[in-house]
Amino acid sequence: MRRFLAKKYSGNHNSMFKSSLVFTVAFFFLVSYQAQAADAISIGVVNVPYLMEHAPQAELASAALKEKFIPQEKKLADALDEINRLSADLERVTDLTADKEAIRQKERELRTKKRARSRLLQDFREELRFARDTALDDVQRGVFSAIDHIREKNKLDIILQDYLSASKRVDVTPLVLKYLKQTVKKSVTSSTQTNQQ
Repeated sequence: MRRFLAKKYSGNHNSMFKSSLVFTVAFFFLVSYQAQAADAISIGVVNVPYLMEHAPQAELASAALKEKFIPQEKKLADALDEINRLSADLERVTDLTADKEAIRQKERELRTKKRARSRLLQDFREELRFARDTALDDVQRGVFSAIDHIREKNKLDIILQDYLSASKRVDVTPLVLKYLKQTVKKSVTSSTQTNQQ
């Protein structure tokens, strides 16, 4: 069996050599063609994390989130104030009276308030996380749409977002940020005009 494989391999050795030579030559021509074609391809790079941080859409989304959750934050703060007040009352009652029933009543009230605030806090965190993720997705979609707009406007073939280093000549981040600012400005202007009518 080994001799059969050895004969078969040695018989195919010349054809394998020829096919590898053809493959090498084809690969060489392909690489040289791509090198020549690369001169005709226009490439731009963009810093997406920078845009996500500095886009005015991100600032607007953050302000909207703050405004939306201010009432819930106030409710949580008020609940904490109530817990602190009940805790102080419990200490005072414990120091002033030996009435075990009054102390137990205050302890139950305090535990109930703590549980209620704990549930409120958990609901608040979940709702905030969901709202933040949704807002982040919206901002990201806007940034990617702006990148695509700049790519088309500047007739770029490829935009790279993950890169090690790039010259300012191919960095389109400032153009995208400028477009994002113009988009927000147009949106605010049209909103103001609509409200005035």
